[in-house]
Amino acid sequence: MRVIVAIFFFSILLMIAPARAQDSPAAAAQGRPSVPPSPTPAEIEMQRHMAKQRNQERFAKIKKDTDQLLELATQLKKSVDQASEETLSLEVIRKAEQIEKLAKQVRQKMIEE
Repeated sequence: MRVIVAIFFFSILLMIAPARAQDSPAAAAQGRPSVPPSPTPAEIEMQRHMAKQRNQERFAKIKKDTDQLLELATQLKKSVDQASEETLSLEVIRKAEQIEKLAKQVRQKMIEE
């Protein structure tokens, strides 16, 4: 994950450096805004690859979290089945809170891009 972040920041630096080099005082003096160069095909491909890799990692985390949700829900069901009508243990309440928190995290990961 750190390698991906490092590559991402390095690619940003590579894109910023040429844009800064093309900023000329003459263009600024004439009131013309400098236009950054369009990304090269290699840069576009690298960005696509990095986006695909981020998406795969996000999907793996979602899958892991949903597996954990299933396990917690199964445990909660067993605990509720074993409890009497008058008593619900503190463990059952905590497990329900864990499920709620994890479900919110999964939902948030699903809507991220």
